[in-house]
Amino acid sequence: MLRTRIVLATAVFALIGLVFAPAVVGEEEDNGCHRLDMEVVCVVTPGKTVLVGDPFEVTATVRNTGDLALANVTLALRGHEGVSQVGSEDLQIKIARLEPNETRQIKRKFVSDAVGERRVSASAREERGWAAAGCYCGVLIKGLPAIQLEMIDVDINRKPKGIFEVGEKFIYILSVENDVGTALTPDLKVVWTLPESLKFVSGTGDRGATISGSGRSAESSSFVLRPNQKQNFELTVECVSVPPRNLTQTRASVVTTQGSQELATETESTTLKQAR
Repeated sequence: MLRTRIVLATAVFALIGLVFAPAVVGEEEDNGCHRLDMEVVCVVTPGKTVLVGDPFEVTATVRNTGDLALANVTLALRGHEGVSQVGSEDLQIKIARLEPNETRQIKRKFVSDAVGERRVSASAREERGWAAAGCYCGVLIKGLPAIQLEMIDVDINRKPKGIFEVGEKFIYILSVENDVGTALTPDLKVVWTLPESLKFVSGTGDRGATISGSGRSAESSSFVLRPNQKQNFELTVECVSVPPRNLTQTRASVVTTQGSQELATETESTTLKQAR
């Protein structure tokens, strides 16, 4: 009877030891902590400053920064307020498998019809929600000045006349306008080039502008135009000779004050004749 109880107790303790014994990890089992992660970056081409109405390309790149492969990753681009897509391509791609440190890209073109800071966002998400990332590209949309010129010739009393005589003084009236532009112009000035038959006498401008010159050339002081703003000038000249066929031409050029880049030109033909 006693022997039977000892055998039974030994069996019970053996069973308890089996239940609470520590598990043995096989060589094929990984006991480390895996990391599921990704990053997204985006780049604007040709640069972060774009003229209004000009298309620009955004490239989004997703990279698996974890140590396990990601499955069914959606990489997408989205234009925010004032930014629209050029074309009809899908703004997202599906990546079936993205290995550790592997990258994939999506490129799409956008355009903005409004000036100021604009954004395109890029995002990526793994289907199971185990990893996600996003960022945005900032784009500065600059306006485009639209310089319009109009020049006419009038007599000294500012009345249309059409034909002027040697020794007579008359006026070129020039209007410079930022017509339907979307941005402030750079610093501008007007340069007049006179034909041999005319010489500079004097000049004035509104909004504090001045004109200086001598002989066959004249130049205004610097000015800036807001959208739809106008600058007016009056250039007084004197007829000193009669050109062949009695027709001559005066040229006005609007150029940037720095760099003298020509933005617009206007010419006015005038008929000259000998005094009676």
